[in-house]
Amino acid sequence: MSRRLTVIFGSIIVILLAIIAIQQYQLYQTKQYSPESTSQFTNSEVNIRVTYSRPSKNGRVIFGDLVPFGKWWRTGANETTEIELSKDILFSNNQLLPAGNYSLVTIPNKEEWTVIFNTEIPDWGTDYYPEFDVARVPGKVENLPDVVELFTIDFTENNGTPVLIFAWDDTKVTVPFTVQ
Repeated sequence: MSRRLTVIFGSIIVILLAIIAIQQYQLYQTKQYSPESTSQFTNSEVNIRVTYSRPSKNGRVIFGDLVPFGKWWRTGANETTEIELSKDILFSNNQLLPAGNYSLVTIPNKEEWTVIFNTEIPDWGTDYYPEFDVARVPGKVENLPDVVELFTIDFTENNGTPVLIFAWDDTKVTVPFTVQ
């Protein structure tokens, strides 16, 4: 009986290790096409870090097709896009986002995006729980003269005001904020 249990237990371990190896291989394969990246904004008042994956345009029509208008988007690829703030920030629509860690999702539209900060951070970017939204802010849409091949999240300053930027294909979205 003891030998039989050893064989069963050993078989279960081999199966579990095979499942873990397959999952890790799939994750590696996925990240080859949409590499993970970090964007950071730091000044004397705040440190903000966004961790996300960067899908490629790859000849596709992005907004309105691959990423439908009017529906939530994980804002990148692979795992959930995360933003971490060392201090509270305030957006132009008077939405306060307290310091902390959030998932970042968007609802793209032709004229304006809704940028959503949510306390629920799922393992993979395929889930969104609106009941955990902390802030919803508008993003101004601009058409770019040149195509951005890899989806990019970045920061800049405009006349001393920090701005969160999303850029992909021929679209750029800007979201100004102030540090509280």
